[in-house]
Amino acid sequence: MMGVHVGLTIKDCKNILLWYELYFKKKNKPTQADMNTYTKIKAFAISEKEEDDRFSRLVNRSTREDD
Repeated sequence: MMGVHVGLTIKDCKNILLWYELYFKKKNKPTQADMNTYTKIKAFAISEKEEDDRFSRLVNRSTREDD
């Protein structure tokens, strides 16, 4: 398997999750593979948000220390 680095924003992740949810409103039942993919994307989105929050706290802390 080949690895590729793709940069996604939190908004990208939210859009992907929205597309997924809209798709399965029309389809009867997602497969286990669909649910696994959904879980991975959701975990990725949560991880990205937590990383952004940590970065923001660090930047805000260093900005206050500079004052």
